[in-house]
Amino acid sequence: MSNSRSTKLHVAMFPWFAFGHITPYLHLSNKLTERGHRVSFLLPKGAQAKVEHLILYPNLIHFYPLLVPSVDKLPPGAETASDIPLPLHGHLRVAFDQTQDQVQTILSSLKPDFIFFTSALGCQP
Repeated sequence: MSNSRSTKLHVAMFPWFAFGHITPYLHLSNKLTERGHRVSFLLPKGAQAKVEHLILYPNLIHFYPLLVPSVDKLPPGAETASDIPLPLHGHLRVAFDQTQDQVQTILSSLKPDFIFFTSALGCQP
């Protein structure tokens, strides 16, 4: 019989597009991978280079870059909350919501055991 402690999980992480959310999700990812679990991390394409140095187990954490859609009044190239002033965060929430098809495609393919995510509704200025 298999020991339940030896069961390895596959966890997906989909934080709000702000480093104040992405960074804690990465710390949790490191804790999970420390125990041998796999993590799939969904984040804006441009954010990956800014956080790769935080990864302790790169063989167990895989990034899935998302293309942040163009949204009216969101500056071109804006991908995270740090890229824009606070009054524009509502437009970033719209873009975050519009990644739904990308996220659904990735998660349908990966079939993780658990998904940790931040709702854009909870990210109001």
